[in-house]
Amino acid sequence: MRKTLIHSFFLSGRKAGRYNFRFLAIACVCLLGGGMTGFAQNAKVKEYLDQSASAFTKAGALSAYFTMNIKDVSNKITESFDGTIELKEAKFHMDTPDMETWFDGKTQWVLQKKWDEVNVSEPKEQEIQSIHPAFIFSIYQKGCSYKYLGEKKDTKGRKVQELELIPRAKGSELAKIVMQINADDFMPAKIHIFYKNKIENIIYIHKYQKKLNLADSAFVFNPKNYPNVEVIDLR
Repeated sequence: MRKTLIHSFFLSGRKAGRYNFRFLAIACVCLLGGGMTGFAQNAKVKEYLDQSASAFTKAGALSAYFTMNIKDVSNKITESFDGTIELKEAKFHMDTPDMETWFDGKTQWVLQKKWDEVNVSEPKEQEIQSIHPAFIFSIYQKGCSYKYLGEKKDTKGRKVQELELIPRAKGSELAKIVMQINADDFMPAKIHIFYKNKIENIIYIHKYQKKLNLADSAFVFNPKNYPNVEVIDLR
């Protein structure tokens, strides 16, 4: 099998059955990041972040269409893919070209499309914190320093506030996150993640659908829809 940046991004090892869900962590952090130098500036950025978190909560069940670019700066390699994500309370469903993931708040199913197999697991609380927005809301309150980068225009010409988020935690693989918050509805428009290993992920959020009526079954893997897929229970 050809190893790609996309596979490396999502997978930390097929045999171990463990997956790297950095995308969701990133998508979550984008709702929360930011900051300025000095008390007054920090207070202003805190206002942006509070408004963004509030906008996410008020959106209720939602879906988003995104494009992600993965860059290996050291080796000058770039790959790109589109995807969709649905969110409802602690639940999510994400679909990308290589993988499809369901999480019902307790159990997680990861379908590896090229291998025709589904890995089933029950993430621990620490793992959940890296895959769902609701668990990331405290990041901008206690886990990062912030910097305000100014008011700008995004790729669609929309007015956005650009913020920089720098993790304080020792041993974090993240160097920084630069995000753009839509000035009109405070929803994220772009997230640029810089890793210490010289990998960069750039996520463009093209559109949202808010206040959706999503059934709980949308966040559970249904084997009847995938009769030829092998199910591997890692619990």
